[in-house]
Amino acid sequence: MANMLDEKQAHKAVAALIKHVTEGSKKNELFEEASYVWLLIATKKISESNRKPARIPLKHSLYGKGSEVCLFTKDPQKDYKELLEKKGVKSVTKVIGVTKLRDNYKPFEAKRQLCNSYDVFLADDRVVPLLPKLIGKTFFDKKKQPIPVNLQRTNLNAEINRAIGSTYLHPSSGSCLAIKIGTTTNTVQEILDNLLTALPFVIDKVPKKWRNIQSLHIKTSESLSLPIYNSLPDEAKSIVPVAATANAGTDEE
Repeated sequence: MANMLDEKQAHKAVAALIKHVTEGSKKNELFEEASYVWLLIATKKISESNRKPARIPLKHSLYGKGSEVCLFTKDPQKDYKELLEKKGVKSVTKVIGVTKLRDNYKPFEAKRQLCNSYDVFLADDRVVPLLPKLIGKTFFDKKKQPIPVNLQRTNLNAEINRAIGSTYLHPSSGSCLAIKIGTTTNTVQEILDNLLTALPFVIDKVPKKWRNIQSLHIKTSESLSLPIYNSLPDEAKSIVPVAATANAGTDEE
């Protein structure tokens, strides 16, 4: 059961989704801003909820060269600004230490504005346990949870770029998982490339792999879900075609 996905069907679904978004943007201003394309994974059994977010590679990054990136660090934040400069990291726009995060962003409105000010958030993996209380639920509601990075890596630039260039499968207490696989500014082929790149890694994170996959859909936050895979009911898989049964009996004779 290496790959159960019909790539032609997936291509048709992606093309239809992008066509829908493009046509909608001409009629409705709400569609003008780029939105994420999501892969929805429905499992037959409820997924485990105690797993950490899993990094899933993509062929094409969700974030362009002009994306705003914010990094949460230990104190003092000045040391980490200097570290980024020393290591040649140019993709991080803003560095915020945990003390400044706690003191300057206490009100809900301040947290909301911070969340809206950057495209992606990274965090020193040593401060990740502190962040839920410091940033509040706004980041989680908007699926902008800070991505853990190891600031002690020798090749820090590669660590940062790998984090920005990946998507993330977050744990769920239900039977549905979701990951970002593109944006509506991507081409159909780029989204399809990301889907085909990410899917094997996603399936590998699901207990029992393909046997536990009920369906796969793609959608944006404003669109309907388009199916790209549906599992046959177990009883249907066990049915033997009449013609095949008849032929089998004839062969025995």
